[in-house]
Amino acid sequence: MMTVMLIDDDVPMLDYVQHLLGQLDLELELAGAASGSEQALELFHDSLPDLAIVDIGLPGMDGLELAEAFRMMKPEVRLIFLTCYEDFHYSKRAIQLEADDYLIKDELTPQQLRDSVGKAMERFRGRRELLDRYSFQQAIERNREVLKQNFLKQLLSEGGEWDNILLFGERLGISWKLPYLRHGFLHIDAASVVGRYRYKDMPLLHFAVGNIAAELSSGPAPITALMDGEADIYLLWNTKDRSVPEDELIRYMMSVREKAEQYLKVSVRGFYAAEAVPVRQFVETYKQLAEYRDHSFYGQGLPAVMLKPDRTFLQTAESKPEKEKAMLSLALEEDNAAWIDLAVSKLLQHAETEHWAPRLLKEAYADCVRKMASETHGTAEEAFFVHLSRSLRAEEAAHLTKRELWNLWRHQALTPISDLEKDIRLQAIDDFLREHVDRTITSVDMAEHLHLNPSYFSRYFKRLAGMKFTDYVNRYKISIAISMLRQENETVENVAYTLGFSDRAYFSKVFKKYSGKSPSEFKNA
Repeated sequence: MMTVMLIDDDVPMLDYVQHLLGQLDLELELAGAASGSEQALELFHDSLPDLAIVDIGLPGMDGLELAEAFRMMKPEVRLIFLTCYEDFHYSKRAIQLEADDYLIKDELTPQQLRDSVGKAMERFRGRRELLDRYSFQQAIERNREVLKQNFLKQLLSEGGEWDNILLFGERLGISWKLPYLRHGFLHIDAASVVGRYRYKDMPLLHFAVGNIAAELSSGPAPITALMDGEADIYLLWNTKDRSVPEDELIRYMMSVREKAEQYLKVSVRGFYAAEAVPVRQFVETYKQLAEYRDHSFYGQGLPAVMLKPDRTFLQTAESKPEKEKAMLSLALEEDNAAWIDLAVSKLLQHAETEHWAPRLLKEAYADCVRKMASETHGTAEEAFFVHLSRSLRAEEAAHLTKRELWNLWRHQALTPISDLEKDIRLQAIDDFLREHVDRTITSVDMAEHLHLNPSYFSRYFKRLAGMKFTDYVNRYKISIAISMLRQENETVENVAYTLGFSDRAYFSKVFKKYSGKSPSEFKNA
């Protein structure tokens, strides 16, 4: 039996959909119905339904924002959207939320609803069956995995009898007859997990990726995959040549990555040592690889990376994140979540520019989350701090932090005032501007994001907003600039830099055009 929840501010429409569901003869149970966002959030939290049928055009917090909040509470929830409009940004955001359907109210028929609900039920059951299958496999293989983990522990215990340990490995099907080992590991990107699952699902996903790695380990280059920690799979490639190219190992990592993305919808990255080493140097190489784990923290986000020592990390930050923390306060004071994205992005820019040790950026992000939790009287998930500390990419850490800050912000302000005052069709554009407020954004960038022809988008936007897209972006940025300049110790130069303007002179010109004063005149007024 699948539970379903209905949300629509049009009560007759709510009753109509409920009536249609009753006629479908499907295994459905109504968990509740709500006509407003706050009521829907409370009801969803209490009942955690499997399917939500949501009206997009809700007053206040719209249906798309509401669906995002639902996904945070229950990532596996299925979604069907109802709307009076057929517009580009609705369908695109619905796709981003992995909605099962997007239905026009005036065209809704019993058969259409049956097909949509049936598709949602099939997808929900498919995911549940997948996780149940891995849970069952985990139960069957528990003893075997415990033994393999014990094998890894014995390898790392320097006082162990090496020949006896290798003999124990052979009994588990792990045979290293060649003289060298190429070390590496697979890391599950926690940012890709929290978009679809809960933190508590990580051990099961870890086991599932480990299973995929084990299934793919037999081939032209036999590779041993051992569960290590709660998000990594340690890899050992037994070779006869110390200088063997890493091509086969990379191909193996890519295969695991593709399968994990295909079946589990999570991202996996591979890391490997620079060269193969003698089998008996296992402990030394393992420790060295652990030391180099986050040495590609700021590098390109490649799917497989060779780890090398980086001696240039700055161990003490030259700049403190006080301004970024102040931005988080503005997010609450002004009910504008753009400040969250701006604060996290600016911290990342400082860290990259000054080449902070990854530990410093993670600590700064953790401090930001604690500050927001204190100001909202909320509670940050303890698992967030655990996975933040384990993150191996700057983008992974930033994404996890943004998500946690957003959760806390929503705890304080469920309905941003600025969104209420705007045409609902502009909100998808506002979301993109908020997330990229520190960059130069053109109509071509926006059109590409929305998968539209640039010329069509420019014409459409001018009809919709009554102004050119450039004017809209500049007005949006200048409104944030005004808030920043009201801060006592804020400088014009920093505001210009923070909001992505190329130089102070250009920023001053744009500021005066849209506010009537120069930044200095405004600051000194």
